[in-house]
Amino acid sequence: MDWDDVQEIPPWGKLSEWKELNDTFQYLMMRYKNEFEKLKITAYEIERNLKHLFPGQDELALRTCCQCHEPCCTTATVWLDFCDMVFLYISGQTVPELQLIARQPDTCRYHGATGCRLPRLSRPWVCTLYFCPPQKMLIRERGEDYKNDVDLTIHKIKHLRKRLEDEFISVLSERYHPE
Repeated sequence: MDWDDVQEIPPWGKLSEWKELNDTFQYLMMRYKNEFEKLKITAYEIERNLKHLFPGQDELALRTCCQCHEPCCTTATVWLDFCDMVFLYISGQTVPELQLIARQPDTCRYHGATGCRLPRLSRPWVCTLYFCPPQKMLIRERGEDYKNDVDLTIHKIKHLRKRLEDEFISVLSERYHPE
């Protein structure tokens, strides 16, 4: 095998792969509609916790991103991962037309002149999770209670995302290995 043939990231960077992934998710959502209903509770909890973070993140972005000469959106290599896709489909969020990047070292195709063009709930978790050093400083300046609230909310979301992914896989695996 030639290492030049190995493409690790991003998954589903090619249009045909992205289309196949989304066709598969759409099929699964129809096929296991009843089984996935119970997953909506976990997806709702993720959404609720994300929305708890968004006002603070909007404020941080206004105070830091506008003045940044190298916004992380233009320098980071980000993409929607499997758990992001499960969340988007289970919670009924808007799924982007294409994966965020086609290949390394592309930058996010949804970064515009005024920031991200994707709805907050349709963005990858990593974009919500990341706080740059100036933002971390501003979080600390808001006090220990605020910092602890942000940390706890992030911890909850990480736990809920893992649960959602496990529940999704469990539904599919139960169909192949009934008890």
